[in-house]
Amino acid sequence: MSELLTPGNPTAARVDIGQVVDSGEAGCSSLVGHTIVVGSGPVGMRFVEDLLQRRPLSRVQVFGNEPFHPYNRVQLSALLAGEIKREAMDIPLPAADRHPNFSYTVSTIRGVDPDAKTVTDADGVAHHFTNLVIATGARAHVPNIPGVDKTGVYTFRNLKDAESLYARVARSRHAVVVGGGLLGIEAARGLLRLNTRVTLVQQAARLMNRQLDDPAAERLQAKVEALGIRVITSSGVREIYGETRVTGVKTYSGEGISCDTVLLCAGIKPNVELARNAGLDVATGIVVSDQLQTSSPGIYAIGECCEHRGLTYGLVNPGFEQAAVAAEVISSGQASYVGSLSVSRLKVIGQSVCSMGEVADLAKRPLQSELVYRDDAQELYRKVVTLKGRIIGAVGFGEWPEFNRVQEAFRHQRPIRFWQAPLFRLTGRLWAASDSDDVAKWPANAIVCQCNGISQGQLISAIDSGLSSVTQLQECTGAGTVCGSCKPLLAQLAGNTGPRDRERGWLPVLAGSVVALLLALLVVLSPEAEVAQSFQAIAWFEMIWNDKYWKQVTGFSLLGLSALGLVMSLRKRAGLTWMGNFANWRVLHTSLGVACAAVLIFHTGFHLGSNLNQLLMLDFLAVLVMGASAGSVVALSHRLRPQKEQSIRKLWTWLHVLVTWPLPALLGI
Repeated sequence: MSELLTPGNPTAARVDIGQVVDSGEAGCSSLVGHTIVVGSGPVGMRFVEDLLQRRPLSRVQVFGNEPFHPYNRVQLSALLAGEIKREAMDIPLPAADRHPNFSYTVSTIRGVDPDAKTVTDADGVAHHFTNLVIATGARAHVPNIPGVDKTGVYTFRNLKDAESLYARVARSRHAVVVGGGLLGIEAARGLLRLNTRVTLVQQAARLMNRQLDDPAAERLQAKVEALGIRVITSSGVREIYGETRVTGVKTYSGEGISCDTVLLCAGIKPNVELARNAGLDVATGIVVSDQLQTSSPGIYAIGECCEHRGLTYGLVNPGFEQAAVAAEVISSGQASYVGSLSVSRLKVIGQSVCSMGEVADLAKRPLQSELVYRDDAQELYRKVVTLKGRIIGAVGFGEWPEFNRVQEAFRHQRPIRFWQAPLFRLTGRLWAASDSDDVAKWPANAIVCQCNGISQGQLISAIDSGLSSVTQLQECTGAGTVCGSCKPLLAQLAGNTGPRDRERGWLPVLAGSVVALLLALLVVLSPEAEVAQSFQAIAWFEMIWNDKYWKQVTGFSLLGLSALGLVMSLRKRAGLTWMGNFANWRVLHTSLGVACAAVLIFHTGFHLGSNLNQLLMLDFLAVLVMGASAGSVVALSHRLRPQKEQSIRKLWTWLHVLVTWPLPALLGI
């Protein structure tokens, strides 16, 4: 199929792709009937994909009003910048051999009759439907600025806009971009392609003001300006100059800027006219229920055009989630949409930016806290906002490996412990590195697939039943079948099911753990060493444990070894990588435990003491026993099933940590 389906008016063109077949055997087809989808953008096509996965023989007809193959509009800025070819944006159509009842038509739908269950296209032809899915998206908002109708003023919302701008850039000398959101920033970068001067004008006080706080926006602005783009904030465009063509703009601050091109990226407006004319309930968007159904039975709305529980979403991921729910409702009637988490995970001018919840212009509330981490050398900035110990917002500039875990904690309002705050301020992490990066160590009820609500525990159960690949997990659980962002996590889980190598240094760790455990048992079970009745009868062992000088030597040695062990324990929890490779650290840490056990024997002579000394001895022994047990589990983890190993290792490690806490206080006393 050619890239441009019709050279004429896209609203008058009708092109059918695929063959519509009424299948006499179509058991699953008849359940769904004839589904018409109005809108061929990413959300509409995702709905088609989801529905045909469930009902491959369903009769589905898609109407698109652009004379192009369905494409991913998210990549328009990359196309404008010349980073991708036009074909790279195409959304594949369903395979005709597997889905013979699918068809794609280029034609504008002019009207909907809910009572007759028909839609009328641009040629006046009526098409009957059983289910209608409206996925008309949104259009660019054109602000009411004097001169906005002049030649040289563009919007940037569809492929036609991109092609017009692409041609314009070749002869434009200075372009002004109105709007400092993601689209405006990426469009400004794209306009630099042929050395065009670009000025970005943002009415708000900072770039991406809905997603970023001041420090993150300052870092982003510095990156944008480093590209050669002039940025003006807190001053929108008041007027566009020129007779018939653009010659300049005037800002709110009174500055005049000479330019020949103005690009409007000032937000979007849902396309609701089709629904409103059909008599459907419309507010800001097309009002839908938890089943994504409009006020008329059998008619659904998804994506940027719909409004659910008073909210409209301008992001593609909520649209994908809605598409999955609508497909499930139409195919089986058993699904509900409860709203989407407004999470932005973006690449802005090549820089990773993430944001969710409340991060900027925060109200002052009791028990509210802001945890901030900065690393200027690595160009990292992270902030987590908590209220009553639970995350209500997070923003990051630069790579943030554990953002998935932060998002999961935000969604389920998991408590943030008191020790996590200083850990975050010190290292930029809320959890130990291995715990947050390894999805196998997440809580069982942690949601891995946000779109379909699939938990880690459900995936582990599926793996335990014998599944061993990402594809099998997707087919069995539905995880990763909507937006696909969780596929790396599925791959990580699937990878944990195969044969595993032994922990590096496992043998010395195991040997040291066994020796430390035996020495601890020796202290507990051996009889207390007796004091000789005469000087001539004193044995070498008593000359060490009962001599004042050697008592001080062994006592201070034990104190030093204990202090070193406590410092080493911060290696994992504080991310102190300067302590070296983690496997070598384990061997050294185990050796330290053995040394402590040996010195303890020479210091005490198997006497457990009394009162405070007895408490100290018992705690020392508990630390040795728990540490030796944890070391043994680590050393032998390759012999355990991954899911069982994680829980056992975590149990013994935390028991070791728990009994270690009183040690500094007892030693100090």
